[in-house]
Amino acid sequence: MATDEETVEVTLSADEYDRLRDVTDDPAALVREAALDRVDLEEAIALTRDGGFREAMGRERMTGEPIPRPPVGELVGFDVEAVADGESRLTFEAGPEHANPMGTLHGGIVCDVGDAAMGTAYASTLDEDESFTTLELSVNYLRPVWSGRLEAVGRVVERGSTIGLVECDVTTEEGKRVARLSSTCMTLREDRAAGR
Repeated sequence: MATDEETVEVTLSADEYDRLRDVTDDPAALVREAALDRVDLEEAIALTRDGGFREAMGRERMTGEPIPRPPVGELVGFDVEAVADGESRLTFEAGPEHANPMGTLHGGIVCDVGDAAMGTAYASTLDEDESFTTLELSVNYLRPVWSGRLEAVGRVVERGSTIGLVECDVTTEEGKRVARLSSTCMTLREDRAAGR
């Protein structure tokens, strides 16, 4: 009888297994989920390394095909929902795994999501042979968040031939602003853009 499933055996020490049992009633399911999360991350790394993320952003504009998560999106857990013409929209579900020691959403996570929204917005204005780097990043935190769905909208507000200004608002589902970010970006060309 043929099956479309394979089995992988994992060996844990008694202490490791006890730690696993302390956090779940279904160790096999948790190990499977962790392994597949790692596969998703490795696939995102390979896609980015091969230039596929920028290609996917272009396909999304033309066909509406979903944009894959970049590696940091896999780690943090945000999704790139839309990117076009100097604007991008990311969504993120804040949970207990994103908490700082006080129990609220860690500010670095908010900054990561906002930075990704601004970066994808700026990248959408670049020619195929251009890249960019961030010169400055600023974030103002406006209210704490414990959990829930957040949206980050990045917008290019000024785009010169070399320097651009990008802003981002991170908001709750109810439309309350959690943070406002801004970034100064520099467009790279020729040798400076190679390999980026």
